[in-house]
Amino acid sequence: MENPQTTDSTAQNQPLNNAEDGNAAAISRNARITKIKQKFLPGFRITLLLSLAIYIAMLVIGILGVHKCPVEENIPLFLIATGAIGLITKILTYARERLLRHFQVKFVESSLYTVEIVFLILGAYWVYKEYPPNYDPGVTFYCQKTAYLFAFVYITVVLVIIGLGVLAGLICVMCCAICVASLSSCLLNCDIEGQKNEDNEKDGDDEQEEKALKDDDKDKEKEKEGTSND
Repeated sequence: MENPQTTDSTAQNQPLNNAEDGNAAAISRNARITKIKQKFLPGFRITLLLSLAIYIAMLVIGILGVHKCPVEENIPLFLIATGAIGLITKILTYARERLLRHFQVKFVESSLYTVEIVFLILGAYWVYKEYPPNYDPGVTFYCQKTAYLFAFVYITVVLVIIGLGVLAGLICVMCCAICVASLSSCLLNCDIEGQKNEDNEKDGDDEQEEKALKDDDKDKEKEKEGTSND
């Protein structure tokens, strides 16, 4: 006879074992994530430093270009706003793990990225509509060469990167659609072939049954003839 105390002890230990297995799986998953972070951390830091350098240069050039671009006074404003937003965003990205306990960093980052996209669209309009400007300060409507060219190159590079990303995404979607269509066609052909085989087997069975019936009829006729002859 099984001991009730042993049964109760086993039932109590089972949730503990499940909890330990869950903790072990979580620790293993966190270890893998940590390894991946450590692997890509140097590249991430280099990219972050380059981005910070670009945004700092943009902010400084924008400040120095204030009132030096009468042809479109919003171009220095675009440089200042984009540089400041970019700096704040990169700092939040770097300090995300420490700041996440205190407030919603992801929400702030999303808001800043949205504002940055808006300024990118406005900046593209302000810069491209004045291309090419006059760089001579002696004329009434001119723009400081450094400010204008920095804004022009930055916007162009960003738009090219976005365009390439969209193109790559469309290619991936098209490839996935082609794969799905091919798979669907293969499955449909397999279903059609299977249906044909089933129909052929059914027709073969019907022919065999019909042949068997005919043979039975012939045997019955022969029996009748033999009976009549007797």
